Amino acid sequence: MYCNRLMLIILVLFFSSCQVEDAEKPPLSFEESYVAAFYNYYDGLTNNLSVYIEFLDYMDNIQSIKGEIQYADSILYEFELAQLELNSKAFIYDEILLDENYETILDSNIYLYDMVINILFIDSTNYSFKKDLTSPVIPEIINYTLPSVFQLDSTDWKELSIDLEIKDLNGINNIESVKYEIKRNLFACNEDCIIDELCNQEIIDNEYLDDDTWIFDYVDSSSDSTYIYNEIIFMRPLDGSALYDSEGNLIYGASDCGRTGIVEFKFIVKDVDGLSHEVSEIIMEISE
Repeated sequence: MYCNRLMLIILVLFFSSCQVEDAEKPPLSFEESYVAAFYNYYDGLTNNLSVYIEFLDYMDNIQSIKGEIQYADSILYEFELAQLELNSKAFIYDEILLDENYETILDSNIYLYDMVINILFIDSTNYSFKKDLTSPVIPEIINYTLPSVFQLDSTDWKELSIDLEIKDLNGINNIESVKYEIKRNLFACNEDCIIDELCNQEIIDNEYLDDDTWIFDYVDSSSDSTYIYNEIIFMRPLDGSALYDSEGNLIYGASDCGRTGIVEFKFIVKDVDGLSHEVSEIIMEISE
């Protein structure tokens, strides 16, 4: 009897925990469940608006798909998407936005609008979702914080913190990546070469070096169009010792020495429209 009760308790706890885990998972939205692709683009030079939505499967219960362009809670333009003949799962809108006087409907000095898509079904129910609509403008690195001289410690690793201030009138969601590249001119080690047989040679780069991990992290917004990014670079001590995490796992292996010399930085910001801005030839001295 005791074993049966114990088994019953275990089963109840097991299924209860499963129900709690399932309950913690939020239900998928209509967009997540049914929309395969969504695309919108406004060309500020030609005033052409392109909107594309494609569903995972053909949906025979849609009555219409309409859109609105909004700014500061005002509706600036309304339109309706048409179903493609060659792809019954897709709807599209592609027109030049000019008023009856052939003037632009959207302000050429505004680069970020809200687009609301409203899907009306035959049974009179509807589903709406909101997306950013941008008129592409080049992002800009307007400021950076980097010491002109960084002094290495004799035995301990130190952190080099770099801050970038990025301006993007298309908003934070338009920034695809913020990264750095380096060009080195470092002196040879004064120690005997034990770990690296080339440690008694200088390191001189003719081109900037690039790595997929050299990415800045978003930190904060200083305004509605200006954003702060930060990167922490671990700097090896003069004795060349290894770096371990708090659990004793190796992060960077030992070397014959921590190199001193000159490092030249390049900072690059890219947006989702393929536009980019960079600043280069930023010099930092690494000293003893």
